[in-house]
Amino acid sequence: MKTGFKIVFIFYILLNAITCLYAGQKNAGQSGMTYLAISMCSRENAMGDAGTASVKGINGLWHNPSVIADIANFAVSLNQVDWLIDTYVSGVAAAYGLGNWGTVALDVTYMDWGDIIGTKPVDRSVDPRGFQITGNIEVEDYALGVAYARRINNKFAMGVKIKRVHENLGNALYVTSEIGENEDGDIEYERGSKEWELNNWGFDFGTIYDTGFKGLLFAMTLQNFSRDMKYYYDEFQLPMTLKMGLAMKISDIFFPNSKQFCVNAAIDASTPNDYSERVNIGSELVYLDRFALRGGYKFNNDVESMTMGFGLNFDFSGVNASIDYAYSSANYFQDINRFSLNFNF
Repeated sequence: MKTGFKIVFIFYILLNAITCLYAGQKNAGQSGMTYLAISMCSRENAMGDAGTASVKGINGLWHNPSVIADIANFAVSLNQVDWLIDTYVSGVAAAYGLGNWGTVALDVTYMDWGDIIGTKPVDRSVDPRGFQITGNIEVEDYALGVAYARRINNKFAMGVKIKRVHENLGNALYVTSEIGENEDGDIEYERGSKEWELNNWGFDFGTIYDTGFKGLLFAMTLQNFSRDMKYYYDEFQLPMTLKMGLAMKISDIFFPNSKQFCVNAAIDASTPNDYSERVNIGSELVYLDRFALRGGYKFNNDVESMTMGFGLNFDFSGVNASIDYAYSSANYFQDINRFSLNFNF
């Protein structure tokens, strides 16, 4: 137990040092590829995104990679997020347990931006509006992840995920130089055309520690750590976030002999590099290990606030599976729906 506490403490100091170092270089709202900060999994989102310590199994690939260390055999996860303004985020993952050697996993996260209509400036003699429509811009965003996690002992686990992130904003014109004034006194510019595309590496680190008291878990994770990227002259990072969370089976305190109901509660505190600190809370009521009702709240979040959802666990031909749904109340936009389907073989 002492060794586990020492590892947790050292990891905590390192995470804080890294976060402070990079946070001091960026202003609020300056991260890019922000779809990577969108909560993917329905169960955890329904619990207010307080998933750092409460997340289970393969869903840890998007919340805390250390928890996949407990996957015994083979697991698959399918996730869909109906995000804002007719955009969607999809996630697919597979993990395989290697026994005492740990667990390896792969995941893909894809952002569908829908239809984005492009325009180009033209002389008003060509079009009185001063621009012409060029058609749909084929914007592309995805991340490919490879993860590994292993239990150090029966109370402590660590995990890491390396991701290759890709973004293509299409082909667009940009100003290369100023030519001078024309006969009308307007400044004319020389323009070039290029493919606005970026590829980069990102990293997630996570730990989880079982205190041994009534199922109390303590976890930490650093998500989307990366070097700087650059479009033209604008530099930015991925949406890096330091999270610390607690989760507990509180029914063991109030109803220690209950075999039908289980009540789980969780709380997360996070520090993103593009926003101020946030706190998320959530709870889950499970009946007969089959049916679950969930609820939560996200404090200091500019998009989502109240969350709720439900889940169903079932066995099919020897395969354990779960279906989960989450609803999020969105500020200023239409509400958000999430759907997840998990299999454990």
